[in-house]
Amino acid sequence: MPKVAYMDAALTVWQGKDALQFIDGLSTNKIVDMVKGELRRTVFTSSKAKIIDLATVFHMGEFLAVVTHKSKLEALLKHITPRILNQDVSIVDVTTRNTFGIEYACSNTNVGQYLSNHGETIGYVDEHYSIIVASLDTESTFTDDLEAFHEWRIENQIPWNGYEISDKYHPLSVGLSHLVHPKKGCYIGQEVLVRMVSRGRQGKKLVTVENGSVAEKSVTTPGKRQSLAIIRE
Repeated sequence: MPKVAYMDAALTVWQGKDALQFIDGLSTNKIVDMVKGELRRTVFTSSKAKIIDLATVFHMGEFLAVVTHKSKLEALLKHITPRILNQDVSIVDVTTRNTFGIEYACSNTNVGQYLSNHGETIGYVDEHYSIIVASLDTESTFTDDLEAFHEWRIENQIPWNGYEISDKYHPLSVGLSHLVHPKKGCYIGQEVLVRMVSRGRQGKKLVTVENGSVAEKSVTTPGKRQSLAIIRE
């Protein structure tokens, strides 16, 4: 399976007895019941349910390793840090100590788990791709063939940060509805998302289209023959 560099990835370490509850209270998926060895993805949203960032949470036992995005990290920390208040939560940015990659075109059967070995952690986030976090002294080789990666994304309708996943949209419209837990407690943006679900109206949706078949402004990832687009339902 090909491995491509995940150039925009960021990594923060979250510690403290309230860390799981804190993430759970600010994001769309249920996080609070995670145990060591699991990973789970969740979306931090604004009060209007717009995406702040997509996060992949690795439960490492004594701490949480959270993969987000460098381009969104400042906005994410600005959103969450004032809400720590008196909770036992500390967050440290360790991005520069690691390299990141994506292994794609996979057939993962262990989604929701991760494997750590010789300085490299592979997170099985999806049936079709994995996130790789490697320490700087680990010999991990990632290609920079982003064109092939994005063509694969288009074919498999995989949303990506900076393309479909942006603060212009809410999670439901970009193919992240599976990360919006239907029965969890209150979180920022929940009211808006619940209203959309209950009414069966999310406004827009992510689709794969033939080139030239939709307005250019709707295209989020252009490809050779097909593209990803976010269009009105």
